[in-house]
Amino acid sequence: MNLLQELLQTVEIGTPQTFGGMTLFPLLRPISAEPDYWTLTEAMNQNLLKITEVSAGGHVPELLCRNLSDRSVLLLDGEELVGAKQNRILNLTILVPAHTDLKIPVSCVERGRWHYNSYEFAVADRAYHPTGRAKKTRHVTESLKRMGSRHANQGEVWADVDEHLMAFACESATAALADVYEKTSHSLNEYVGAFQAIAHQIGALFVVHGQIFGLELLDFPATFGKLLPKFSRSYGLEALKPSRSQRSGVTTADAKAFLTTVAAATMETFDALAEGTDVRLTHPEVIGSALVAKERVVHLSAFPTKIAQSKPRHHFWDDELGF
Repeated sequence: MNLLQELLQTVEIGTPQTFGGMTLFPLLRPISAEPDYWTLTEAMNQNLLKITEVSAGGHVPELLCRNLSDRSVLLLDGEELVGAKQNRILNLTILVPAHTDLKIPVSCVERGRWHYNSYEFAVADRAYHPTGRAKKTRHVTESLKRMGSRHANQGEVWADVDEHLMAFACESATAALADVYEKTSHSLNEYVGAFQAIAHQIGALFVVHGQIFGLELLDFPATFGKLLPKFSRSYGLEALKPSRSQRSGVTTADAKAFLTTVAAATMETFDALAEGTDVRLTHPEVIGSALVAKERVVHLSAFPTKIAQSKPRHHFWDDELGF
């Protein structure tokens, strides 16, 4: 049994919490230790980490990250960075070592801008929504297997942003996903306020309108508590999507079955971009990824494969600007 399987088989499922179209099943494990790293938001708010374009001209699928602190910094899959030449999202979870410069793989979520509005990026209070992350996870996994790289399908990401702009009847001068979050900010803040981390909570299974949409597990309760507002906005956007229909619902037994399925997935390991090991999970019913470092599962995310399906678009290595 590996660390991922042990975690999935020993985590306890708590009493579900529901607000609006979303239900959260808390995932609990008694851990008293505190994180030995900063989150991305903590590090950037203290000016301990800088993220910029890789050069004055920029390059869509990668950015330069500089960790100036004495601690590692956790960058979470799907976190959004705003500013510089265009807004981006992180392609995977990365633990950046102390005092390290690192090029990080990203995807663009603002197709209509390619000019500076700031030199450095700022971190947003949200993460990419789970349907987009599921598709991105699938393509990054393919990229790793085929080429040893960590590219997403940029064309598909842009198409996904366009779909959300249309679904929410949102006008955006630069085709930015940020404008969708801005338009729905009041409702999303209600989701943030409705879900609070409880004692020993290291993760959650998120259900949207009666359908499982994703699993998020972190290594420390403190880390999950800090990231829960981002997850609530991410999954909350799915709950607010006008086209969503209500399913019959998910029971605790269903939640347990999903964890069991994730544990049964094929797990392939790759050297992580920075600290640890990158684990890719594939199964007919689920797709996911995990970062394992310092003899623990730092972050595990998994999604039903049915929300990762997409129409064929650009190749996943396509990094053209597109405008």
